[in-house]
Amino acid sequence: MNIVWEKETFESLLNSGMFKVTDYGPLYSPITSLEIKRNDKKELILTTYSGRNSQKDKHEFDNLPSGSIHSLTDGITLFGADMTVIAKGVWSRGYYVEPDLKTKTCVRKEISWVKTLEAIPENTEQVHQLIEWVENLDTSLYFWPHSLSEKREISATRIFNNKNEELKQHIKQPEYFSARGCLCVNIDGNEIYIASFEEKESKRPNGPGFILYQKFLCEDVRRKIRECLSFTFGVPIIYLGYTLLSRKYEFIGFKAVTPHIIDESIFSRQALPPVPVGEAAEICRRINPIVFSRTVNALFAHYDDLNFRQLSWDYWHAIFSPTHAQPVLLGACIEAIQANYKKLVRYNSKLLDEKNAKYLRDEFQKIVDSMPIREEDKKVLKNKANDLNNLPQRILNERFFARLSLEMSDKEKKAWARRNEAAHGKERIQGDHEALMKDVNLLMNILHRIIISITDANSQYIDCYTPGYPVRQLRESVEAQIRFYSEM
Repeated sequence: MNIVWEKETFESLLNSGMFKVTDYGPLYSPITSLEIKRNDKKELILTTYSGRNSQKDKHEFDNLPSGSIHSLTDGITLFGADMTVIAKGVWSRGYYVEPDLKTKTCVRKEISWVKTLEAIPENTEQVHQLIEWVENLDTSLYFWPHSLSEKREISATRIFNNKNEELKQHIKQPEYFSARGCLCVNIDGNEIYIASFEEKESKRPNGPGFILYQKFLCEDVRRKIRECLSFTFGVPIIYLGYTLLSRKYEFIGFKAVTPHIIDESIFSRQALPPVPVGEAAEICRRINPIVFSRTVNALFAHYDDLNFRQLSWDYWHAIFSPTHAQPVLLGACIEAIQANYKKLVRYNSKLLDEKNAKYLRDEFQKIVDSMPIREEDKKVLKNKANDLNNLPQRILNERFFARLSLEMSDKEKKAWARRNEAAHGKERIQGDHEALMKDVNLLMNILHRIIISITDANSQYIDCYTPGYPVRQLRESVEAQIRFYSEM
């Protein structure tokens, strides 16, 4: 028996034969049957069957030249079981004709990729619980602080009837009991529960799980929460969709999405949180809900200030990019934060004050005007006059780090200076991979410390450069003497 809170329900629902396609969109029609499921990459794959002589109503992209870029706007509509399901972003990957042994005819089998499936009630106030289905929760590193138990009973009734009276037998007996860990946190006033599913056959550390909300929360807020959770957990959470339950725990709607998976390696990367999530003695393992909630809420509160949506996207793509490109991408994340921070906090990021800067620019332009060169070249030089008051990136970084009270050692400064070598095509020394990997870890440290400092998420950070991943005070560089702190 499938229970609605155990897993996604769209496969058993839509493949039951109770749904009919009422709008065929870009697919061959009329459609006689269909099947939809996730493949190994978690993509939504729709298989539809139609007659051999079926036709398409839409040929939107047929005449586009090769290499054209276009949006997937087509969709189909399914109706059945008092529910309308909209499939959006439907892209046909092709078809082939095969024999149908039942009808002794040939049918057209079409395979399509689907971006989203959605069936949401008009009145979302009837939603009592929203269960997000996610992938890539680390089940090997963390000990969950709260518990989740589940039990089932078999209820059986037998009735004897001799036309004059009835004799009933009724029994209930336990069938199943399980207990596992979970995490309850309050984020921006929303109490949520996070838990993972145990997969006995799984060969990877990160597996499926869910995030339970006790009301219908809009997509934008839930995305922000997931991104803040991902950064705090130290591993990107993959969003698959959700199930909606009524107050009586009845299934009333769902959404399923084809997720964006950066690289398959995300499923084998063990979590490395940027800050301690537990008590001092068990820094990375046993989650302390108070410490964890404080970090997530701090990130959430500063989400817009940091442009965290863009930052989160860039950060995880940097982490899972080729090693030689990681310094460039991590450096870009840091520079993006610097640019946003300058809009929020005024600090001296120029070489000269406004009066002297104007004098320098005016005198420079006079010199350019007096030079016997082409007008086009003068124009180029005059445009450079606006850059005369800009600080070199090295000095700008020093002032930025000083403003945040973050110490930077020589190792960290050198890693920062070398961050753009791959972008400029600089030749790397053969066999220097160890130094490159160390630079990446140093840049990760720098980025983590900047984010933690601006958001005031924690007073400590986990040093991912030094072996053993020691916990350091936020202000300390990697060359500071390692000490053990009991204060969180």
